[in-house]
Amino acid sequence: MVSLLSRRSFLRELIWSVGYTLIRSPIGLIFMSEPQALYVLLAPAGQLAGNGQLRETLNERRSRKGDNVQFWYLSPDLVREFNLSDIGHEAVVADEITAINWLKLRFGGKSSTVHLNVDRLRELASGPPPGPIFRDISVSE
Repeated sequence: MVSLLSRRSFLRELIWSVGYTLIRSPIGLIFMSEPQALYVLLAPAGQLAGNGQLRETLNERRSRKGDNVQFWYLSPDLVREFNLSDIGHEAVVADEITAINWLKLRFGGKSSTVHLNVDRLRELASGPPPGPIFRDISVSE
């Protein structure tokens, strides 16, 4: 016989994998926020955030539109977490197609529409992209 605790854990994992977030209210009721249609730009890891320009873009956008702007960078681990790709890709997710189109022109990649949970994005992907990778290009003799 399956215990009540394992049933709850199973249901939470099932709901989490579908993209819903459990929110417990003060009176004990559970609400779920639904996935929202968003735009995503996928590119091989390093193509978007490798030179630091995406980090600057994200900081400028947040300073202009506020910290709650729907614009997130997803590392390769988060891309897998959100089931956007199994191979080494990074992504930018936004609610405005114009932002994704501009980034696509600037960095390349493939754009599409996805349904993701905004609460999960805020929780997991609110940090900035990594800083630029500096390479030693000096010639040693």
